[in-house]
Amino acid sequence: YSTAASCSNSCREMKIKSTKWWVLFSCAAALVCGLVWRFVPSYVTSPRETRERVLLQDLFTMRAIISQYTLAKQKRPHSLDDLVAAGYLKEVPVDPLTGRKDTWVVKCSSDGSEAGIVDIDSGYGKTSNEGTRPEPCR
Repeated sequence: YSTAASCSNSCREMKIKSTKWWVLFSCAAALVCGLVWRFVPSYVTSPRETRERVLLQDLFTMRAIISQYTLAKQKRPHSLDDLVAAGYLKEVPVDPLTGRKDTWVVKCSSDGSEAGIVDIDSGYGKTSNEGTRPEPCR
């Protein structure tokens, strides 16, 4: 009689211990999943965000090149092709948002005596699917 009682007690204890183990494991798994869900998206960027970051870097570089050209030649470039011809660019870069070279939007100087490009921006959302070659500044 006492052997049967001790057997049922140890079975119950074993069941309680295994239940505690599963609860503990479930809580740990939920905690890990929560941390992964919270922090991994900040390290993983979407393709769109990647293209936007590339665009910002390209714009920074092209604006610096326009400034270098202006300082070296004592005149502003009239088109992006002027930068290529002078060796400042190997070729007109592809706009990462449109995937085309002919959609850049150049901003021309309003000063008539110093015509030329003063700024550049992406043509994303500003051009048709056929693209528009940036007009040279006159």
